[in-house]
Amino acid sequence: MNGIIGMTAIAAAHSDDSERVRDCLQKISQASKHMLSLINEVLDMSKIESGKVDLTEEEFNLSNLVDNLLTMTCAQINKHHHELSVNISGVIHENVIGDSLRIQKVFTNLMSNAVKYTPDGGKIRFSITEKPSAQEKVGCYEFIFEDNGIGMSEEYLSQIFEPFSRAVDGRVNKIQGTGLGMPISRNIVRMMGGDIKVESKLNVGSRFTVTMYLKLQDSTEIDRGKFADLNVLVADDDQMSLESCCDILEELGMKPDGVSTGAEAVEYCTVRHQKNRDYYACIIDWKMPEMDGIATTRAIRKAVGDEVPIIIISAYDWSDIEQEARAAGANAFISKPLFRSRLAKTFNSLEAGEEQPEQTAPLDVLADMKLSGRRILLAEDNELNAEIATEIFGTTGLAVERACDGAEAVEMMSKCADGYYDMIFMDIQMPRMNGYDAARVIRAMDRAYCKRIPIIAMTANAFAEDVQAARTVGMNEHIAKPLDLKVLAKTLRKYIVK
Repeated sequence: MNGIIGMTAIAAAHSDDSERVRDCLQKISQASKHMLSLINEVLDMSKIESGKVDLTEEEFNLSNLVDNLLTMTCAQINKHHHELSVNISGVIHENVIGDSLRIQKVFTNLMSNAVKYTPDGGKIRFSITEKPSAQEKVGCYEFIFEDNGIGMSEEYLSQIFEPFSRAVDGRVNKIQGTGLGMPISRNIVRMMGGDIKVESKLNVGSRFTVTMYLKLQDSTEIDRGKFADLNVLVADDDQMSLESCCDILEELGMKPDGVSTGAEAVEYCTVRHQKNRDYYACIIDWKMPEMDGIATTRAIRKAVGDEVPIIIISAYDWSDIEQEARAAGANAFISKPLFRSRLAKTFNSLEAGEEQPEQTAPLDVLADMKLSGRRILLAEDNELNAEIATEIFGTTGLAVERACDGAEAVEMMSKCADGYYDMIFMDIQMPRMNGYDAARVIRAMDRAYCKRIPIIAMTANAFAEDVQAARTVGMNEHIAKPLDLKVLAKTLRKYIVK
């Protein structure tokens, strides 16, 4: 708070110096994010200590959860030039049941700590393993987060799960943290019947092992018959990733050949082509020494032509190299870790001749939606939040009409013609009538239009029980503040861009 107030005063005193003001705004933004994190964690800890946390049970997919984790942390990983390795082993059941939001919180905390406490250019490894389970329709999963960072002393390891504890280390003092992340994470995991174990040595690194039990959804078997005995080449310099990918391909009934360099991949493809026995597909890692995935793809295309599908895999955000990779001859892209369903889906798409859509940045997606002529109702009592939301929606061409509270939103819906609004974005904490009650009243109106119009909760109430409460009163989705533009873009695509 001192940073926010101080930098605001400095910016006001130098309003004619745009560079100084810009620097102040950047520091205010950083301090605000840290303060928001502290508030959220104090609230989380308070709920846990009072016993008011109710775990939700919802169906989710492990591969999607991991994708979200990597998306949220990849910017920081790239900023610090860390080498990230992601591997899975023996994961048969990907579709599970549990509290995905809280699991995501635990994983994000552990991954963020690995990034923060590992010096630039360090190594971070994330591993997922499905272990044998003695319980019917319950899977046992082990998630390991390890790094070669600054590590912790034995003395501090005994205190790491105590609220507000931080290691006495000059290097740690320079890194923002609240000392609540680990206690919250362990409490959440233990509420799910699991546990977190930690091993660490000073100046060597740390290893956090999360064991978790999740109910299994009714599984849909992959048709292995169509993949039986197909030859696939895998090129990856990470031995664990290479072995994991080959294991999954064998589970699908395929016959993989594994190599660790781009030069070997080109040689293997050339030899088979000369024998008129081309590979069914090639899976090439992007980050390889000497010859990377793009150079390897280009060389394979030169040697064997355009018939063999080439899939680029990476633990990094591949959107930056997508255009160059496609120009070199890549057909598809998959993010690590390589779940079995993801590989099967990619092969099915290639067989069907489907084009994999190119990635775009969230702001580009918003700008490209071109929703002129469409209209939304924004229920928001806070002037600043309303201004921000209106500005963001304006990039899409959407017309925005604002209600200052839930009661006014209900009144505007009762007076408008059917189809006048395409969507409602509803804050929760508002005077006179809150968002839950407003949504409930709108859904109860004797008009089919009011029962089907998409209502989206857009609120700082971001606990799992808040998400469930929004669904209970008839809202379609829940978007947490501060707004995640990727989530917003996805929601607009789902309900307006049909």
